[in-house]
Amino acid sequence: MAGIGFELRKIFRGTSISSRIKGITFATMTTIGPTLIFLAMLIGINLSLSALNVSEKDQIFFSCATLYLFLFSIIITGTTGTTITRFISDRIHDNEEDSIPAAMFGTSILISGLAALFAGVIVVLLYLDGITDLVMLISLYVLTIVVSITYNLMFFISALKEYLKITAAFFVGIILGALTFVLLYQFTTLNVLISILMAMVVIFTVIDLMLIYLILTFFNHSNRDYFAFLAYFKKYPYLFLSGFFYIVTLYVPNILYWLFSDIAIQVSIFRVAPSYDMALFLAILVNLSTPVIFVVKVETKFFEKYQKYVGSLINGTFGVIEKYRKIMLKTMDIELFYIYEVQLIITIILTCAGILLLPMLGFGGMILNYFLLLSIGVYCTYLMYFTVVFLYYFDDQFGSFITTLTFFVATLMATLIALKLGVAYYPAALFVGGLVSWVVGFFRLRSFMETINARLYCKSAE
Repeated sequence: MAGIGFELRKIFRGTSISSRIKGITFATMTTIGPTLIFLAMLIGINLSLSALNVSEKDQIFFSCATLYLFLFSIIITGTTGTTITRFISDRIHDNEEDSIPAAMFGTSILISGLAALFAGVIVVLLYLDGITDLVMLISLYVLTIVVSITYNLMFFISALKEYLKITAAFFVGIILGALTFVLLYQFTTLNVLISILMAMVVIFTVIDLMLIYLILTFFNHSNRDYFAFLAYFKKYPYLFLSGFFYIVTLYVPNILYWLFSDIAIQVSIFRVAPSYDMALFLAILVNLSTPVIFVVKVETKFFEKYQKYVGSLINGTFGVIEKYRKIMLKTMDIELFYIYEVQLIITIILTCAGILLLPMLGFGGMILNYFLLLSIGVYCTYLMYFTVVFLYYFDDQFGSFITTLTFFVATLMATLIALKLGVAYYPAALFVGGLVSWVVGFFRLRSFMETINARLYCKSAE
């Protein structure tokens, strides 16, 4: 995130309204820009399915298949993301940037291999279940791999400063994918679902190629040590485990409700809980501003104070160290509570608006009942994670591990209890897990601050 921070600090030095708008727009595009483009793509696909009179059965099958492959891609890349990000950060810090392109290829090979295994199992099971169209099966298989590579590349592009080019890569991919669909639909006899799947393969393949090109041109040289990053999984086990528990726990309620709940339905080989899944999707949308607020406040306010404090550990007197420590901690408190308060206001306003407007869009019943508590649950979960990010700043890997492990245990237990209590309690699981782990993370950060001088001074003296 260093490149993002540098650009944001430069933009926010201006005091005009236009500079503020520019900064917020820049932060939005660099943090959730690709996510917004993905959402636009998914909405466009769903509208196309309805407009082209695709049967409800086929629409549900398509939604389930793509949900599974996207979810698996997010999980396998998310569990390795914290470790890979640390590797990239260390290579930049040590002026060994030639290792980054090599790691990009190495991680892509690893991630695509895991994705290929998962997709292979799905494709075989679909074939045994009676889905024998080879073009559709191959499209699903390839799509799983290219989507996984896209999510993996996202960790590397954070080191680039060409954010407009990165966003443009997603736009170009979607435009070419849409063109591919039109051509296939107009000039071939392929099934609509197959045409959309092939168009999605084009979208993510184009995005991958453009992102790889940007990474290779930004880092001019590359060594051949493609799997050097693997040593970091052994070197920083708590870092890996914290990322693993965070990303897996986000979807623990979904998976358990798919398998054991009364709201689950069976679609071919897939089981889903449509009301819970849709409510969670809407709750994430309500809280989508959280990463933007976090990046703006941390990178423009906190990071400079953090740099001055860490610098004082190397050659400052105790008085200087204490001065910058107090300034940094005061800034951290102010910015953390600012994020807590502002996002809470945004979440409440958007949730209330959703309760009023969603029935007009056809969302009601159980989806609306789940939406309110899930919105607060996602809010707590995001704030827990951003508290963990502060622990990453101070290299408290064990503290981040304890926090996300708490998230996992609390959410798992709450989900199992909710299954016993009944469908009305299903959204409470994520709320309980997010709230409990947020409290644990906050107090861990507080206690860590009490001995931060000794912890970081000894580390800087190594």
